[in-house]
Amino acid sequence: MTAKQQRDDAIAQMVATAKAALEAGPTPAALERAKSALMALCGRKELFPLAEFPLPPEGEIDNNYLIYEEADGGYALYVNSSRPGQLSRPHDHGGTWAIVAAIEGEELHRLYRSPVSDTAMPQEAATLTVRPGTAVSLTPAGIHSIHAVSDQPLLHLHLYGKGFAWQGERREFDLETGTVHRFCLKDLSWVIDLR
Repeated sequence: MTAKQQRDDAIAQMVATAKAALEAGPTPAALERAKSALMALCGRKELFPLAEFPLPPEGEIDNNYLIYEEADGGYALYVNSSRPGQLSRPHDHGGTWAIVAAIEGEELHRLYRSPVSDTAMPQEAATLTVRPGTAVSLTPAGIHSIHAVSDQPLLHLHLYGKGFAWQGERREFDLETGTVHRFCLKDLSWVIDLR
């Protein structure tokens, strides 16, 4: 069996476990159970060698590799291979749930309460450092921002209820200006398909 076949089998097992956990919907408790399955997959570091998921060229921050997605766009799994310095503003995921777990490296996730109106800004509620052995999960209404916290590269798995091409309108919040940017992910040329 090739390394890719071993990885594909492990991914299929993780997805089956996540589906069983989320059968009744993406509640916080169900996402916690699915999160455990994704963290277990991250523990199989040999399945995700940096040679197969290389960092981007100098001057760029990250590469996003699509390694699994169902025909209807559900249960999409990406490998994020990132240089130090990754940063994002608070954002949601277009109406889908998300789980981020670490194979290597650390990043800080700030978690926010959803705003009470379309023009209000989200309020920070908690922080969590995602490193090997930890993960963060977000409900379909969840909002988070990402902040690199070390000078080491990252190799993380991102599991979504729907792949990028299938997600609805996303919101990104500029806390400094108090503005909301709404957009759909249409140009996915930055995603490298390795299925």
